[in-house]
Order: sequence, then structure tokens, then C-alpha cells
Amino acid sequence: MADNDIYANPPDPDVLELEPVHPGIGDQAYVARRHDLFALCRQHRLGSLGPPHIDYTPEEQRIWREVSPKLDHLHTRHASGIYLQAKRGLGIRADEIPQLSSLSGQLQQMSGIHLVPAEGLIAYRIFYAYIAARGFPCTQFLRHGSKPEFTPEPDMIHDCLGHVPLLVNHDYAELLTVLGRAAVRATSGDHVLALKRLSWFSIEFGLIEEAGETRIFGAGILSSMGEIPFSLSAQVERRPFVTSEVIETDYDSSKMQALLFVIPSFGFLRREVADLVARMGIDVS
Repeated sequence: MADNDIYANPPDPDVLELEPVHPGIGDQAYVARRHDLFALCRQHRLGSLGPPHIDYTPEEQRIWREVSPKLDHLHTRHASGIYLQAKRGLGIRADEIPQLSSLSGQLQQMSGIHLVPAEGLIAYRIFYAYIAARGFPCTQFLRHGSKPEFTPEPDMIHDCLGHVPLLVNHDYAELLTVLGRAAVRATSGDHVLALKRLSWFSIEFGLIEEAGETRIFGAGILSSMGEIPFSLSAQVERRPFVTSEVIETDYDSSKMQALLFVIPSFGFLRREVADLVARMGIDVS
């Protein structure tokens, strides 16, 4: 499905529903754990209580210790400089799952962003309403251990090793805030769709040019052991980031991304977002 945004159309927000193809669907213990975390994180989100403390199980810690070092190795080789610098500054460990409350406190001091506990998928407008208020929804559950390299939904590895490190950077946090405010205040469906596509091909699945090399910028790639090498392979068409083209390009979140755009610099992306929002006539002040 074109433009199948992971936050666009979640299931019933009051209950947890795993997809029929989810690797954990037949694991009763995993499903029960997900229900418990869903209820706890939803309570904290709706009550504006901040991220709850989670006592992670040995199996959850095992999954983190298996995936995190592998991603770290790939990041060192392929991630953008802005990401690597931010990740070092945050100090997320590869041998232990971080507590979101601690990460949120660090981010608040560094860039004024705080983390919002997310029980699962959140509707697009609600998701960006939090971002507009300088909050970032972040999950606290982990993928199923039978396929630690894969997740059919954003989980804690996706969020904490994809999105969260870049939130350390003050300029990145400001860019995200502008996108959030524009998405929430847009009154035209065409404008909302354009903002979704721009976010997808930059924040989620963007590449960036650094010192003559193509490096990985988007969180969707950075959090996937499969997408990182695939995004730089000959199987992917990589085009220069031309905003007018990007906002007219469909995407499918259920597949590996065969078309990506390369941003010439972070400063360029900030200017393009500001110009696009201004052309739309959206007040983001």
C-alpha cells in the first residue's frame, strides 16, 4: 500500500493487537508481557506521568545484547557523523537496556526534548502533536527473540538505537519540532501527505552525503541490521534529495526500501523544511 505510514492507522488504541504474521503471535508468555507493558505505558502516557521504570526480563536483556553490538558495528562503518557524535554523547550501553526515564532526563538537559512512553503505534496526528510539544513517543517493549533482527512494528531497539541518539543534537531537535508543528497545524490533506513523505525520506529513511561518502541518516535504516547494508547496495536506487520530487514519491513501509534520497547536508535539509512549510503557509512559531 502506498504511503503506508507506521503511525497513520493504528488498530484500536484501547487494546493491543499483534499482526497475524508477528513472530511472537503464538508465544503466550510474550503476548502476556506485551499486554502488561501496553497497559502500563498507556497509563503513563495518558496521565502525562513520564516513562515508567521497567524491570526487563533476562530474555529481553538477551535480545538487546544480541542486536545492539551488531548495530553498533554497522553504525561505526556506515552511520552519519551527526548520528555517531550524538550516540557517543548519550552513552547508550550495548550490554544493558536503558531506562527511558534516564534517557529522557539526559535529552531534556541536552536539547530540551523529553521522551513520552508509547504503548504501541500512535495515530499520525497524535504522534506529531507530542513532537510539536518537544516530546518524542518511545516504546518500551522489545521484539520477539525468535527473530531479533526483525520487527514488524517500532520497538525499543528501533526507537532507542534509531531515533533517540539524534535527539541529543539541538539543531535536529529543532528540525523535528518544526515538522511536528507543521504536521499538526496543516489543514490540507495534500500538505499532510507531503510532510509525511518528506519525513519518511529524511527522518526515517534518509541518506546523507558526508566527505564524499553516502552515509546513513534515517532512524528506520539505522535500527535495522538488514536495511543498513541494503540501503548502500546496488539493489537500491539512490537519487539526489530534491524536495519537489520527494513530496510526490510514494513509499511502502512493509518492504525493504528500493528507492532512497541522498541529502547533501543537514543544513540543506533544515532550509528545505523551512522553505516548504513557509510555502504551505503554516505558522510553526
